[in-house]
Amino acid sequence: MTPQDFVSKLGAEVVDKNYALYRSLLLDTKASRALDPYWQRVLTLFSELSADQQEVLLELTRHVTIDAVANVLGVIDGTHALADADDVFRLTYGGQALEGDLQSTFLELAE
Repeated sequence: MTPQDFVSKLGAEVVDKNYALYRSLLLDTKASRALDPYWQRVLTLFSELSADQQEVLLELTRHVTIDAVANVLGVIDGTHALADADDVFRLTYGGQALEGDLQSTFLELAE
């Protein structure tokens, strides 16, 4: 698997699937059917928004997911440091190193 394959699959698995999940949950679930108090509050708030505002919030969930994944990839690439992490992170697949430019490749694909 190449680094580009990895970030493409990561985007599909994490960003696209989570976006579809949240979109479905927010658009298709009534607050009265949610068991979790957190989701009851979220669904109540979401239902009070106009259709345009709902789409903006859904877009935000996608962008937040993209940013979170990109930040993790930046840690793996070494462009973002973790506090008290003195060594280098390595990501391998089948013995082949995948790190190096994952964050920028991921962000290019996510645009």
